[in-house]
Amino acid sequence: MTPGPVAPRSPPNAPGVDEAALPAGHKVFEYRIEKTLGGGGFGITYLARDINLELPVALKEYFPGELTVRAADHTVHVRAPDAEQQFNWGLERFLDEARALASFRHPNIARVLRYFRDNGTAYIVMEYESGDPLKRWLARQPPLDQAALLKVIYPLLDGLEAVHKLDFLHRDIKPDNIYIRADGTPVLLDFGAARRTTGGRDLTNIVSPGFAPFEQYHSKGHQGPWSDIYSLGAVMYWMVTGEKPLESAARVQDDSLLAAQAIGNAAVFGPGLLRAIDWAMAPDEKRRPQCVAELRAALLAAERAATGLSAAGVSPPGDTRPGPASDVLAFAASAQATPGGSAEHGRKNVLGTVMSLNLVAYSRHPVAQQATLKQRFNELLDKALMGVPQASRIVIDTSDGAATCFLGDPEEALQSALLLRSLLLQKYGQMVSVRIGVHLGPIRLVFDVNQQANVLGDGINVAQRITDFAQPNQIVVSRAYYDVISRITDNANGLFSPMGPHLDKHLRSHEIYAVMEPQARPAQANAHNSEFANTASYATLSSLTPEVLVDIESELAHSIGPLAKVLVKKALPRSVGAQGLRKLLAVSIPDPKAREAFLHPKGQKTQPVGMPAFGGRPDASNRSHPDLSHPVSPSHSGTISGSISGRSAPLSSPWFSAAQLTHLERALSQVIGPLAKMLLKKHIARHTSLAALREALAGEIDHAAEREKFLAATQKLP
Repeated sequence: MTPGPVAPRSPPNAPGVDEAALPAGHKVFEYRIEKTLGGGGFGITYLARDINLELPVALKEYFPGELTVRAADHTVHVRAPDAEQQFNWGLERFLDEARALASFRHPNIARVLRYFRDNGTAYIVMEYESGDPLKRWLARQPPLDQAALLKVIYPLLDGLEAVHKLDFLHRDIKPDNIYIRADGTPVLLDFGAARRTTGGRDLTNIVSPGFAPFEQYHSKGHQGPWSDIYSLGAVMYWMVTGEKPLESAARVQDDSLLAAQAIGNAAVFGPGLLRAIDWAMAPDEKRRPQCVAELRAALLAAERAATGLSAAGVSPPGDTRPGPASDVLAFAASAQATPGGSAEHGRKNVLGTVMSLNLVAYSRHPVAQQATLKQRFNELLDKALMGVPQASRIVIDTSDGAATCFLGDPEEALQSALLLRSLLLQKYGQMVSVRIGVHLGPIRLVFDVNQQANVLGDGINVAQRITDFAQPNQIVVSRAYYDVISRITDNANGLFSPMGPHLDKHLRSHEIYAVMEPQARPAQANAHNSEFANTASYATLSSLTPEVLVDIESELAHSIGPLAKVLVKKALPRSVGAQGLRKLLAVSIPDPKAREAFLHPKGQKTQPVGMPAFGGRPDASNRSHPDLSHPVSPSHSGTISGSISGRSAPLSSPWFSAAQLTHLERALSQVIGPLAKMLLKKHIARHTSLAALREALAGEIDHAAEREKFLAATQKLP
C-alpha cells in the first residue's frame, strides 16, 4: 500500500477534502477505506468495508479542517497549540452525539452502529445506504406531482420528528443528504452536524447555502426544530420549482425570493402544498411551523383538499347517510377565532381532553413488525372509540402511537383509555404494551378549506409529555384533568392515586395521578350513606331556571369552548343553585382572570335576606329545604352516565326485560370481551324486536364460529 501525500504542518489554508482524506485501502481499526463519499467543515465520510463481516459501512471521521492537519502516518494533529482546546471540545461533542445518535431507531434515518477513537481523532460507523441521491433519483423519475412528493416527504418528517423528540437537530438537511433506496423509501443521511438543543453552549454555525435558515449563519442564532423545518421546506421548494432557493441571509432585509405559490404549478401540486412550503421557508423563525406536527398538519390538509376528503365527522357533499348526532365539532368551528392576520385565519382555541397513546418499545421492532403492530393497534383503537361520536373527536396518528382529542364529555377520554387497555391485555397480554396519558387543556383547531380539523397547542403537548411518566399499560392523568373529573364524578378519590410532581425533559413540572387498577380500588360506599344520597334533582331547584342555565353555559363557553355544554349537564345534579353551579364549573377555566369573572359576573343579584340560597322554602328556623313541589323534567330524570365512577345505571329498555339484557350482555362478552356492554347499549336504542336485536349484535362479531356460538347461547332467552 502506498501512503498518501504528506500534508504540511502549517499550510496557509485548510486542505480540501480529497487532499486530507484517508487513501483507499487504508485500514482504520476493523474497517478498510474504499473511497471518499464527501466531507465538510467538521468531518470526512468514507465508504468502508467491515473486515470481519465483509459488509459495507459509512465511516465518519472527525476532522475539522480549520483546526487539524493529516500527518504522514495518517494520524490527525492540531495545527496550533491554541486550537487544541477547541479541537478537544469538538471531539467530545462528536462522541456525545455518536452515543445519542446510536439510540435512533427509525427506518428513515441512517443508523449508527458503533463509534471509537483512533488516529488521534474519532470515528462513527453507520449503516451504508445504497441508493441514489435525491438529485439523481429525481432526474430518472416522471414529472413530479403532489402524491410523489409527499411520498418522499412524509417519511422524512417522521424520521425528523424522532430526532427532535430526543432534543437533537439535524442542521444540514439538503438534497445531497437525502437518499432514495431501491424500494423507493427515503433515508436522511449525514448527522455530522447534528447537535443537542439543550447542551448549554452556543450552536456552531453550519451553512448549506440555499437550504440553511438565517439563524444558522451565526452562533447566537435561535436554532430549534423550526430550523430543520426551514431546510426541509427549501428541499420541497427545489423539488417543485426546480430552482435552488435564494440564501436565507439575503432574504432577511429584502426578501426577493419568488414564493412557491407564484412559480409552482398549483394544478399539479395544489395551492395548499405550495402555501405550506412558503410557510416553512419564512425568513423569521417565529413565523414558521414550530414543530414537525404543524408542518405535517398543513401538508395533510393540502392533500385532503386535493383529494376532496371530508372533515372528521362532516359528511361529504351529496352524502345522505345519517351523520353523528353530536354537533360539537361544528360548535368548535364557529368558536371565536384567535386574534391575528390572515396567517391565523381558521385557527380556533378551545378546551379539549387529549388522550395520548405511546406504544412501548415500538422503534425497536424491525420495520415489517412495526407496520403490523401499528395496524393491530389502530384496529383496537377504533373499537375503543366506537362509543364516542365521530363529530366530537379528532384522531391524530403519531410515529409511535396516536393522540385523540375529545371535544365532548371529558369522561369519554378515560372510558376509551380503560377500554383500550382492556382490549390490549385481553388480546395480546403483555406482548403489546401502551403508555396512556390524559390531559385537559387549551388546544388549537386548524381547519382547512374542506373543514378538515387538526389539533395543535399546549393541550396536546402536555398530554404527550405526561405519557412519558406512565409505566407500560398504565394510565396517568394531569392535575387539570383530575380537577375537572373530581367535580363531576362522585368516586374520583377511589379512582385515582396521586403520583406527585414530575419534571419533563423541558424542566416543566406536572402533577399527575395514576388511574388505579379495578382490583386496587376501595369498595364503593353504600348508596344510602353517600354524600349526595339526599340531593334533590336539579330540576326541582327554582334558582336554576332555563334562563340562568343558558347564561351560565354561554359564559363558560366563551372561556373554554364547546366543552361547556357537557360540563354544565354533568355538574347540574351536584349543584345547589346558580352560584354553587358556577363554583363547580370554575375549575375548568384555566385563565385566573376569566375564572374570577365567571365566579362573580357583573350585575349579579344578591339573594334577599331570609330567602333560601338555592330556591327552597325556609322553615321556622330559617333553614332552606328544596321545593319538591315542582315536577321533575323527564329529559333530566335519568341517571347521568358515569361508568368509570361506579355510578353507571344498568341497561334498561321498555322493550326488553332486565334478565334478557343481562343474558345478552353475558353471552356477547364471552366472544368479544369488554366491548359487549357498549355495543348492547348502542343497539337497544335502535331495535324493539328481540330477534332483530340478536341479529344486530351477531353482526358485530367478526368470526363465523363465534357468531354461531353467540346465537346458540341466546336462542332461548328468559
